[in-house]
Amino acid sequence: MKASIVIGANYGDEGKGTVVARLAKESTRVLNILTNGGSQRGHSILTEDGSITFQHFGSGTYHGADSYYGPEYILNPMQFVKEYTELIRKPEHIYRDRRCRWSTPYDMMANLIDEEQRGRKASCGMGIWFTIRRCNQTSIMLFDDFMANPDHWVEYLIGVRSYYERLMTIPDSWRDVWQSEDIMKHFIKDCMTMETLTDVSPLTALTTYDHMIFENGQGLLLSDTGRDTADTTPSDTGISYGLRMARECGITDITAHYVTRPYLTRHGDGDIDMEVKRGRLAVPEDRTNRNNPHQGEFRYGYLDCEKLHNRIKTDARGVNYILELTHCDEIDREMEFRKEFKKVICTDKAMI
Repeated sequence: MKASIVIGANYGDEGKGTVVARLAKESTRVLNILTNGGSQRGHSILTEDGSITFQHFGSGTYHGADSYYGPEYILNPMQFVKEYTELIRKPEHIYRDRRCRWSTPYDMMANLIDEEQRGRKASCGMGIWFTIRRCNQTSIMLFDDFMANPDHWVEYLIGVRSYYERLMTIPDSWRDVWQSEDIMKHFIKDCMTMETLTDVSPLTALTTYDHMIFENGQGLLLSDTGRDTADTTPSDTGISYGLRMARECGITDITAHYVTRPYLTRHGDGDIDMEVKRGRLAVPEDRTNRNNPHQGEFRYGYLDCEKLHNRIKTDARGVNYILELTHCDEIDREMEFRKEFKKVICTDKAMI
């Protein structure tokens, strides 16, 4: 068995989905592990069926990979069911670690209300930070604990709703949907569907796979720094989670794939190094990026190769790594990257 850990080298949107899809297509018996974050990720690939964006499933799904939700991944039953219904090719098996935290519609709505009240666009609105804060400040009920107590489903969700009502003022424009019984019923139904379609299993028990592909969300420049702000992510976006799980499975054949475009990109508010307008970079309109209305415009910046290499070497912890240069048909910087990195794989936006 071998492991590939696919990591965004910058602020996200580097092309991680493209790399995961290629690795899955070239392999057999693939388990695609979602290592961090939650359904705020949007990993797009181009296929013969058009562009497909994965949030709650691995980007190798289209090529037959099964999905696994690692212990740091945040489940979202509503997004799970929505995406599962829309999948062109569904995984044969879907597993989850029982330690996964999970988001409710109230975490998501509170996230959107907060962004609206602050007048900013720094978050994609999936309630990731809000889920983490709630779990840290209240008694944590795991998904399996919730499902095991159907008599208390409504009581628990009312408790989550009340938790936010103590922290913030719910605007009149949100009041109807916030108090909607239909939202609660819809969510409970989605939880039941998710329980039916997923199996709880420790990753170490899944020994029949030939290739484990750990798919990170976000990028190294968004890794948790302890700052509780909407433009950061409350997880380690580097190699640590995937490396720990791979080693727990006894895998020694491990390769890290650090993904970058020849330039920087970032969604929404927040710092970006050496920002520049897209026209100055002479890159075309992005065909794979899915713009989220809650995150503002897609932004661009110059990429310093030396800085890139330094942060990758620091994160890799001695593991063999490859630089995955995507969108390389847009700006010809291949030789510049090859001077800094021992191994570079170049892909354009061609169909995977």
